[in-house]
Amino acid sequence: MARNNDALAEQRALRRRRRSRQLLGAVVCLLVIIGAVSVVTTGAGLVAKAFDDTDEKLAYEQRLLTLVGFDPVPFDSLEEANQNTLLSALIWETLANVDKDALEHDDLGAPYLPALEIDKTSASLYGPDWKFTYQTFEDRGLTYTYDEERDAFLVPITSALSDYYPQVEKIRRSGDTQRVTVGYLSQYNEDGSLVLNTSEIEPVKYYDYIFTRGSGGYYLSAIVSSEMTVTAASSSSAVTAQDQQDQLMELVPGADSASGTA
Repeated sequence: MARNNDALAEQRALRRRRRSRQLLGAVVCLLVIIGAVSVVTTGAGLVAKAFDDTDEKLAYEQRLLTLVGFDPVPFDSLEEANQNTLLSALIWETLANVDKDALEHDDLGAPYLPALEIDKTSASLYGPDWKFTYQTFEDRGLTYTYDEERDAFLVPITSALSDYYPQVEKIRRSGDTQRVTVGYLSQYNEDGSLVLNTSEIEPVKYYDYIFTRGSGGYYLSAIVSSEMTVTAASSSSAVTAQDQQDQLMELVPGADSASGTA
């Protein structure tokens, strides 16, 4: 009888050990699955982060903001570019980033912008090896007078007129070059009227800005045609001059009755 009891106890102990091993195995499997999911999720996040170039696009948009606004004619090398357009864009870019109160001004209040400051802006965009020849020039109907004694440009008292602003579509790399596809956005319709709904503004043309690796980074070396083309523009955002006038008239009290009695 004692032997039977011992055998029964041994069988019960064996079953308990078997259930414990099964439970432990299930827990280990669960941990393995959780670990695998975590690795996959983390890996996917790292891959997505690696391919997310949003910050780089924004950096290029800021870097090209003034130049795109001056709508330079495409060129295959800096030597072939319109130097006046590049230089006038540099002047306004530099003027926007210096302490204007610290500049010397003429009797009319026009600022003298030191060539040294322009050199810094030029080096950041075109590289330290590219140098402009500083002399008096005209661009877009404005005269920039170079004062040799001050080694500075007398900047006209006016506002820089910006035709476009950039929207970087994509960045492609090949060897020592980066091809940055830039969409040109404009707040004006073809008839010169404003686009009131800016969220619907689409690029009116595209160019590829070629940046070449140099000392300390990538620098602009060419502007060429892009494979991206403009699709048919939607007319939903177009606002004619008459539309603008009608909208303004609605804001003037009694305008309808006055126009009706005219």
